[in-house]
Amino acid sequence: MSEFGTSMPPDDGGAHDVRVEVSRNRDAEFTAFVRDSGAYLHRTAYLLCGDRHRAEELVQSTFERVYRTWAKVRPGTQLAYARRILVNVRIDGWRHGRRESFPGDDKLPVGAAPDHVGRLALRDELVRGLAQLPDRQRRVVVLRHLLDLPEADVARELGIAVGTVKAANSRGLARLRDVLRAGADAIEPPELDESIVLDRSRAALRRRRTAQAVGAACVTLLLALGVLTRGPVELPWVGPVVLPGGQLITSLFDEGPTDALGPDLGSGYTPVECPDQLPGPAPARAAEPGDDVGPLDDPVIVDAADTRPLTCHDVDVEAVTGGTLDGVGLPVTADGEPLPEPHGIAHTGKIWHFSYAELLDDDEETDRAYIQTRTWAGNASRSASSLTHYQGRRVLPTGLAVTGDRVVWSERAAEGTSPRRSFLRTESVSGDSVTTLIDPLVSTEERLWLLATTEGRALWTAGATKDDTRLFAITHDGDGTPTELAAGVTALAADDDEAVAAVLVPGSGPIRVTTIRLFDNLAGGNSFGTDLLEIDHDASAEVTQLAVSDDVIAWTVMPAGGGPGALYVFDRVGDDDSVVQLPDGTVTDLRASGSLVWWTSTNTAAENPAAASYLYRATASASGYDGPDLARFPGGSVTAGLAGDRAAWLEEAGARRWLVEGAVVPVLERG
Repeated sequence: MSEFGTSMPPDDGGAHDVRVEVSRNRDAEFTAFVRDSGAYLHRTAYLLCGDRHRAEELVQSTFERVYRTWAKVRPGTQLAYARRILVNVRIDGWRHGRRESFPGDDKLPVGAAPDHVGRLALRDELVRGLAQLPDRQRRVVVLRHLLDLPEADVARELGIAVGTVKAANSRGLARLRDVLRAGADAIEPPELDESIVLDRSRAALRRRRTAQAVGAACVTLLLALGVLTRGPVELPWVGPVVLPGGQLITSLFDEGPTDALGPDLGSGYTPVECPDQLPGPAPARAAEPGDDVGPLDDPVIVDAADTRPLTCHDVDVEAVTGGTLDGVGLPVTADGEPLPEPHGIAHTGKIWHFSYAELLDDDEETDRAYIQTRTWAGNASRSASSLTHYQGRRVLPTGLAVTGDRVVWSERAAEGTSPRRSFLRTESVSGDSVTTLIDPLVSTEERLWLLATTEGRALWTAGATKDDTRLFAITHDGDGTPTELAAGVTALAADDDEAVAAVLVPGSGPIRVTTIRLFDNLAGGNSFGTDLLEIDHDASAEVTQLAVSDDVIAWTVMPAGGGPGALYVFDRVGDDDSVVQLPDGTVTDLRASGSLVWWTSTNTAAENPAAASYLYRATASASGYDGPDLARFPGGSVTAGLAGDRAAWLEEAGARRWLVEGAVVPVLERG
């Protein structure tokens, strides 16, 4: 059958139907799609990035990817398919941490078109309002309102929870209301040459196929060489030798796990339980008279003693790395590399951690110390940076905070240096590439205590003692001087685009007051913040830990001299407030992601105190039940960390250590 074919009836004088079959012309359909959708996609790209040339690049990349799979796209879904690709391409750019710059309305390159986006009044105030939104809020507002997508579709396209979409949308619209005014200007549409787009898409497809063919040929050649050299090969004057290709093939085909292909899951750690059915939730009850519920309204009460075990329905274990303690008491892997501390886990699964054993070995000749990332699930690839060298000596790391692809850490100069300084440093990582904008970010003679970081700013408390500090913030590129935000901060936390601090109100008496202060517009110059909650507590107690996400704010109130404390969770999206009653001890590393909250605590009242970590599904939307759910990580002496849907925990037994990594199920599906 050629491009056009006909089926002719026999010439018998009768009436017959004539059927003409026309094959689908890939290039003609694609150029028609480019012509019809170019303006729509260009407007969408511009609203997402704010730059004409970058928008054109995004649209061209989108068309190239669509052309690659054009034959597989169902008729009627091409525009939605292309929009999804465009959003994914743009998100890849966001993850590289590039800052956006939005021009005024006199330079907007896109114009009105007969669809729901073009009917919106694009004007200077709208674009400037979008420019002031954090990345997540801008993505949600553009997709939800400018593209008119339902919340579920926005959540699916951005890979976040529907509750997160609702929260980001609400806060984004609240900001935009302050800058929108009446009036709109017509804008010239972009000029697209369908034939040029087609030629570029064809060329991109040819390059991709060529690269795939070359890669396949190289892999085939390497495998063939490996097979031929797998066994010992006799070399003259040397004897039998196993060549590198043979070692690779052996690791691929011989029985038993290898470092390259995954860990030995039977290495001695406490396995995660895997019952046939999801266990029932931890018991919860309504608040009763006399219960300390803080500023929460009608919360439910959960007792940490009633926790259920973590199961395979909560987390999918993907890697286990065994280790032990080295000569100075630091955990290391079997090859002597530092065993990462899960506190530094990022949403990508990378774990930021320090390697500084040589600073503690009493050897004046060795002072190597660095911060590095260990990639997800045991992969050996790492990125590392040396710690600061000050007055001929390496500094000691003192703190670490991670948000997204951004890490902030503090360092303290060695004893005997004068003046003895503290340093605040920051880096971002994309793939295996580490970016440092300014180093150090801060250098001061004060001691640095609490650390947090958003995508745009580093925050810290500094002072002579932990009880006499001030809170500061600065951009990651060091642009400008640090901004002082508050004094008397006892706890600090941040997520992508906002930070919260527990600020102790000056005063005396048996009852003290701590406010939870939100800083969500530091980029707009607001350094005062907003007081969200006011907490009354005994003078001997203190708000010691704080966590924030788009869905919840959580904090702990613990007695200074020991005794039972409580974890309070404020639901920012709905009305699922709750309180977790905690036993005697201390709570460390409280964090939140969506409606998930986790922490590590040590029961100091026990005969043999051991750390334990908990995963708390704080709302019904996360637990799949009509209330919260509390699970405990397996094993003894456990510290844990979660970021996004990635989890890691460190288990110890005597001198043995096991780092376990896995993926958390954000929402339980109960039968």
